[in-house]
Amino acid sequence: MSKLLHGCHLTSIHRRSCAAILSKPLRSIRVVSSLQPQFSPSKPQNALSYFSPSLHRRNLSLRAFDSSSETKSDVVSEEAGEKDYKDDDGALSSTSLAEEYPTGDFEFKEMSGWMSFVVKLRMLIAFPWERVRKGSVFTMKLRGQISDQLKSRFSSGLSLPQICENFIKAAYDPRISGIYLHIEPLSCGWGKVEEIRRHILDFKKSGKFIVAYAPACGEKEYYLGSACDELYAPPSAYFSLYGLTVQASFLGGVFEKVGIEPQVQRIGKYKSAGDQLTRKTMSEENCEMLTALLDNIYGNWLDKISSAKGKKREDTENFINEGVYQVEKLKEEGWITNINYDDEVISILKERLGQPKDKNLPMVDYRKYSKVRKWTLGLSGGKDQIAVIRASGSISRVRSPFSIPGSGITSEQFIEKIRSVRDSKRYKAVIIRIDSPGGDALASDLMWREIRLLAASKPVIASMSDVAASGGYYMAMGAGTIVAENLTLTGSIGVVTGKFNLGTLYEKIGFNKEIISRGRFAELTAAEQRPFRPDEAELFAKSAQNAYKQFRDKAAFSRSMAVDKMEENAQGRVWTGKDAASRGLVDAIGGLSRAVAIAKQKADIPQDRPVTLVELSRPSPTVSEILTGIGSSIVGVERTLKELLQDLTFSNGVQARMDGILFQKLEEASDSNPIFTLVKDYLSSL
Repeated sequence: MSKLLHGCHLTSIHRRSCAAILSKPLRSIRVVSSLQPQFSPSKPQNALSYFSPSLHRRNLSLRAFDSSSETKSDVVSEEAGEKDYKDDDGALSSTSLAEEYPTGDFEFKEMSGWMSFVVKLRMLIAFPWERVRKGSVFTMKLRGQISDQLKSRFSSGLSLPQICENFIKAAYDPRISGIYLHIEPLSCGWGKVEEIRRHILDFKKSGKFIVAYAPACGEKEYYLGSACDELYAPPSAYFSLYGLTVQASFLGGVFEKVGIEPQVQRIGKYKSAGDQLTRKTMSEENCEMLTALLDNIYGNWLDKISSAKGKKREDTENFINEGVYQVEKLKEEGWITNINYDDEVISILKERLGQPKDKNLPMVDYRKYSKVRKWTLGLSGGKDQIAVIRASGSISRVRSPFSIPGSGITSEQFIEKIRSVRDSKRYKAVIIRIDSPGGDALASDLMWREIRLLAASKPVIASMSDVAASGGYYMAMGAGTIVAENLTLTGSIGVVTGKFNLGTLYEKIGFNKEIISRGRFAELTAAEQRPFRPDEAELFAKSAQNAYKQFRDKAAFSRSMAVDKMEENAQGRVWTGKDAASRGLVDAIGGLSRAVAIAKQKADIPQDRPVTLVELSRPSPTVSEILTGIGSSIVGVERTLKELLQDLTFSNGVQARMDGILFQKLEEASDSNPIFTLVKDYLSSL
């Protein structure tokens, strides 16, 4: 155990910083601020900040958090109507008492005769790998992890932006007659699942069929399958629609047995990362927070499934509580279309399309269809360009030697992209797509500053995926508007910092450590062989309180919210996007399409005018991916080891990272190794 802790650099949580400032909820709406803010904690802020978030917009002065000014809290005054001001940084601030955001809903429009002719001509001259037989069925297997980043053609796995693009292309592609989805256990969050479900419903507007096949189905998988026209399952299908669970693990008893004393300063009563280190059971506050999260997710699932199947919510809930596992009963009660094997479903599709039984059904898979360009289908967009910058993974200032391309957010590289966009006149607006639980607080703050500067020159919209918490939310709050999914996890504006006192453990194993130092607090984080002295403990507590205050005050400033009001939303609490929106922490609920619509609105681009989305985070394939091929076991093992080593290596400075929260289905919890789950949950919270 001591070796494990030493190898993980856990001898001093503050030095390597196991301190976590957890970010805030995502679905807030920004209210406009027009005057230069002067923060004053004792002074209440504009009453407009308490109105419904979806009705307001704000662009705030950067002056309050310039390097030359101290962190202050202040009132941002607003006036009725709309007025524009220039702040010291040249940022244009405007106020608006009521602003409606466009929905960005997909509208399928039939191509004109001329455009159809152009598309057919382009198909004739298309590259060989873009050739698709007329009447083909687009097939896609949705399973495992789904990345929010674009992937190169040499990379394995599913990519959310490519999945969504394929749905849109298939809707307009005259060669595609329908979609056949294979849905198997997914390892992604509810935000991505919601985005995929939205695109399934959008595809249905084209009038083409979409059929799903689910051999193993839980709540997430059924959430997608229920949105399709038909859902089939084999006779031996494993359906586990038993409900959802949320788990929290505690290491207090483990540390006690091995002689480790976590000395933790926790700021925020909901900051459960501290609980994981020190407690043996769940606190009332943590139970309250997790219960609210679970109720939101489960309630949303019941509502959407009931609506899709035309049933009452009570009937859906009763069905779940019956513990039904027989596929026959699922069919009898209308939860699936029929019981068929994969080959039988294909035969049904062949009959529907008028294909001879002795001929193969023409199909094109996800990998091949991803190579079809939008230009070939007449979907290349217009002259107006909107930049899309994707930020996924843990946040760090510099790239670790163990990291792999696209494995996280490096502030240095991210800031380079932000500055290049700011200096360019090509882009009318910018969308920052965030899928991150946070990480290095300093890196988050540096990116926040650059996003604020970018927002002073052109519209910036933050679009959130599965999670945008702590450092992830820190980034988002620099944008002019924040858009989040209904079930995006966000929040936890709190701080936990501390160190491990390993004195008892060292005595047990016969290890000794002596330090010669100069300076009263030189041993503050270096002396893990003894507890804090009273003066060290006091300094440590003040440092944690100061870190929390800075984060909370910047959150209040960015959201035009009174500090006292932000304090109610902080305290280390994690929110769903829906709850975050009701508290003014995000501006609109939706996916990337709504973010695009809002970006067009802010940039004065008509909603019916097509725009070109320019992805600035396109991946570059590594040599190993090219040489060894996609999905090679050797490459997979190497990647897993590198990611594990990276996760176990703490960066210097305070961390702004969301706690590890495990949402599992009942059967997953029963089948998993409890020790592995405990260690995984603990490591994910650091």
